[in-house]
Amino acid sequence: MKCIPPKLRRFTLISQAEIPLRSPPARVFPLAISIRRSLNLTRQVVLGSFLFLECIAQTGLAESLPARISVEPPQILLSGANSRQQVAVTGYFADGTTRDLTNSAEYEIEPASLANAAPSGVVTPRADGSGRLRVIAGGKQVDITLSVSKYDVVRPVSYRLDVVALLAKAGCNMGACHGNLNGKGGFRLSLRGDDPAADWLALTRDTLGRRTDLVDPSKSLIVQKPTGRISHEGGQRFPTGSAEEHVLLGWIAGGARDDLRSAPRLTRLDVFPTERISAPRALRQQLVVTAEFSDGTRRDVTRLASYDISDPTTVTVSADGNVEAGRPVETTIAVRYLGGRGISRLAFLADRPDFVWRDVPSENLVDTHAFQKLKSLRINPSEPSGDSVFLRRAYLDAVGRLPTPDETRAFAADKAADKRGRLVDRLLELPEFADYWALKWADLLRNEEKTMGEKGVWVFQRWLRDQFAGDLPLDEFARRILTAKGSTYANPPASFYRTNRDPMTAAETVGQVFLGVRLQCARCHNHPFDVWTQDDYFGLAAYFGNVQRKELHNERRDMLDKHEINGDEFIYLSGQPATVQPRTGMMMEPKAPGGPKPNLGNDQDALDDLATWLTRDNSQFARNMTNRIWFHLMGRGIVEPVDDFRDSNPPSNPPLLDALTTEFVAKGTRLRPLVALIMKSKTYQLSAKPNPTNQDDEANFAHSLVRLLPAEVLLDAIGQALDTRERFENTPAGMNAVQLPGARMGGKFLKAFGKPDRLLTCECERSEATTLAQAFQLINGDSVRRALEAEDNRIGKLMKSGVSEDVIVTEIYLAALSREPTAIERSAVIAHVHASKNQRKAWEDACWAVLNSKEFLLRH
Repeated sequence: MKCIPPKLRRFTLISQAEIPLRSPPARVFPLAISIRRSLNLTRQVVLGSFLFLECIAQTGLAESLPARISVEPPQILLSGANSRQQVAVTGYFADGTTRDLTNSAEYEIEPASLANAAPSGVVTPRADGSGRLRVIAGGKQVDITLSVSKYDVVRPVSYRLDVVALLAKAGCNMGACHGNLNGKGGFRLSLRGDDPAADWLALTRDTLGRRTDLVDPSKSLIVQKPTGRISHEGGQRFPTGSAEEHVLLGWIAGGARDDLRSAPRLTRLDVFPTERISAPRALRQQLVVTAEFSDGTRRDVTRLASYDISDPTTVTVSADGNVEAGRPVETTIAVRYLGGRGISRLAFLADRPDFVWRDVPSENLVDTHAFQKLKSLRINPSEPSGDSVFLRRAYLDAVGRLPTPDETRAFAADKAADKRGRLVDRLLELPEFADYWALKWADLLRNEEKTMGEKGVWVFQRWLRDQFAGDLPLDEFARRILTAKGSTYANPPASFYRTNRDPMTAAETVGQVFLGVRLQCARCHNHPFDVWTQDDYFGLAAYFGNVQRKELHNERRDMLDKHEINGDEFIYLSGQPATVQPRTGMMMEPKAPGGPKPNLGNDQDALDDLATWLTRDNSQFARNMTNRIWFHLMGRGIVEPVDDFRDSNPPSNPPLLDALTTEFVAKGTRLRPLVALIMKSKTYQLSAKPNPTNQDDEANFAHSLVRLLPAEVLLDAIGQALDTRERFENTPAGMNAVQLPGARMGGKFLKAFGKPDRLLTCECERSEATTLAQAFQLINGDSVRRALEAEDNRIGKLMKSGVSEDVIVTEIYLAALSREPTAIERSAVIAHVHASKNQRKAWEDACWAVLNSKEFLLRH
């Protein structure tokens, strides 16, 4: 009783002591039941007093009751004695929020002899007939029809539909268990049940059939070990007497047969809810998983489905599909049953009773979708960034350099309302735009010296830059790369086949770079987290099966390293495109994943067909490119990781990605229009300073993400701040770090700050980690010291010009931080200079301090 408010407690005690027990009118019965369950009171207390119901209104508890409820599924059809149906009850509240009420609802069957309803919302049959299930929750009542048929028929346990799914749910066929390539304890299953026929042989024929005892099913090893009756390295997978044990016992008792020919095929898997934003303090959600089969039947498989959680540290899912979060969080539950997949995207809101949405006018479609998502999550966006922050951010993101002091002063002096949009337009026309975006793609396409050669990296980098300078549509960009042949020096995009030297590597690169899909897992087995199979993988690899290379004037430094090529190569086709599927031994002809099989005839060149499918017949290309561009500007993809599109890793904001992709395609898949659209949005221009509602947000772009400057950009920024340039070996004078073509160029500084070796086709190879080596480079590294001590750097020029100390301080801050110093900063710098016997060294100290500040090192 301590949890009841004092006023309510008083009325409750009165009802117990003074009011005779009598039944309330039917209209208040559901409300009374709901309050009794929520406060854990006895039936007599609740039903014994109308004063109890009156005090509910006085204490405001009625406001927390739903305006209506709904039940999923809307009708229940049970067929067979062992059928079941999980229901989910949803409450809809006056403030627009929803809440799962499945575990707090009461269930009544009419007639009672028709079926049983468990407190968890599971309905099981008792007799043939028709009736209804009455659900009472939150003072509301809903009746749904209930039909039971064939109660006298026990459906045999199906190996294909039940046992295979159970092994996956229990984790028996995971890679860490018996799904391992070598199995565990002499028992090997196919990974995630990819080969049920082979698994059936392992279960029933291996070790003289000891795993399945047809005489006494309870003595079968596959029953005793997972239930923990005998020692099992994998521990107890399900308890004795559980539904899972009954499935195995029933299958073994029925002869442990493989019902491949008689079992219907799964044609569809539905998950409820597919998306749900729950009310504050509501941290539970019941899932309902329904399978549809080739014979037209539908079946509840909530108990047999497997659940993969995107954030397992804070969210759990019970065997019955009940999701529970430990704290407010957004999560995705990937649901698997046999070959079917589905997802449920859930958001459990933080309790912000005083939340008021700060209405921010939208600049374009980016803001429309981003702010709509934030509003639904009760998250306010941060304030807009100041002019100096936006200016610095825009230059760094678009062209990879800082604005000059003159550019900063000009922007500050511009008072026009549209000056930010006009700045973005100007930046996209600067030559540095092509340099910077060519650098990003040089990382992805692995432009490095070992396979490209010393000359090859320059040739390929120049080609990349020219494509971005001309704003070549990205679909044509991909086509030129995939279909290129001939000399890699004369036709640089053919260099793609220098780094991707076998059909499998080429297929994986195409999937990861141009589709944003990681196909590597499907090389050895069907993809465990996606729909891709081994046949999909080798069908894609077959496109590259006849790509051949001829070395021209190769001068290897290491004759034992066949991967090192320091000369030109000629790319050509020989024979028909095909490759061998190692598991089946079959020769695979070209076929795009999920696409039609091309009719090539005797044509040796299948690459043009692949390019057409990739860029014209496949919407995933545009979605991936859109997501990559967003990632480079915002610091995080709408799908994150940026190259890991899959059903179990959905976009954080699907409408936003869809709208941006549509716009990207409408503008001819060109880079500049999409960059301009994003940079002109208010979402891009938000401050990095969080507010109380968005300080924990990472995926919804409620504030700008702070991140370390890329290695090349940082090195150039140091030189630009001090008006000097780093000199790189074997490069033309005046070359910036962002223009360097190879992976080996740039020295220790670039390596310390995460310049990739370009051995992987992944954005993740460029490290943003903070290391001790970085601190040493900034404190006393060669690059920083040379820039500070150069006689004709910014410090030297300002001192020689005879300008005042105020002007020198201002110029240093404008050059490095794109703003003027505050009064405190100005006085501190000047005081340090006055206190020093060597003014030149004092100014170097001041610059060194600015270069080591977080404000300089970070993009914010």
